[in-house]
Amino acid sequence: MKIIKTAALALLLVACQSQHDERQGDYYFSPAGAYILDLGVSTFRGEVVLDERCDRNGGATTFWDGSGRLFRVDYLKVNNHPSRVDSDLALLNLSLNRYLSDAIAKAPMISGAEASYQEFLDDADRKTLFAIIDINADAAKVKDDEEESGAYYNGFLLFKQGELIYVLQHRQPVLMPEKMKATLLNLAAGMEIPGEVRDDTDMEKLHRSLRKMSPNGTNGNPVRLCEPAQS
Repeated sequence: MKIIKTAALALLLVACQSQHDERQGDYYFSPAGAYILDLGVSTFRGEVVLDERCDRNGGATTFWDGSGRLFRVDYLKVNNHPSRVDSDLALLNLSLNRYLSDAIAKAPMISGAEASYQEFLDDADRKTLFAIIDINADAAKVKDDEEESGAYYNGFLLFKQGELIYVLQHRQPVLMPEKMKATLLNLAAGMEIPGEVRDDTDMEKLHRSLRKMSPNGTNGNPVRLCEPAQS
């Protein structure tokens, strides 16, 4: 997804390192009212750092927890696809393929990516695509000492709700499909869809929540959260 207008956020959300109870009652409101995420879900371990980006076609928020684990939630407009498809499953498969070709394959440090597992989950509420992609990373390509070369396994959980496609991601160092699936389904269970469009009152509530969860408070106001580009 090409970012037309972005506003990055890197705020420390602190909770108890061993329990998630202290995060209960705190929620993340995504841009454009796409979803609300319960930060108290057991998916996150300890503190959570997030980075938020968005434009008029969708948005993405990346979460890192206290154990250094990566999670990401994207939302994309259905009409962002140039061709019509016959079913939601075909649309989800197209979305995954386009995401891999546009986002992952073109990342500077990615030397290779290959699908190792794929499964369609069909429940009463919605059809869901679950996949795991093997990624080979070469940190030398980006000359970043903090990045590590090696193999990673990125899990994807895609589903369509309303006029949006949601793409949930999680990274693990070893291939464990059932554990990956359970983790992503747990993250999805912590989401309320649709969310609420953030007005000034909602933004202030979220700022207060971020300040409360910060380890040492914040100096002045937190960085303003991302807002979609205006049409």
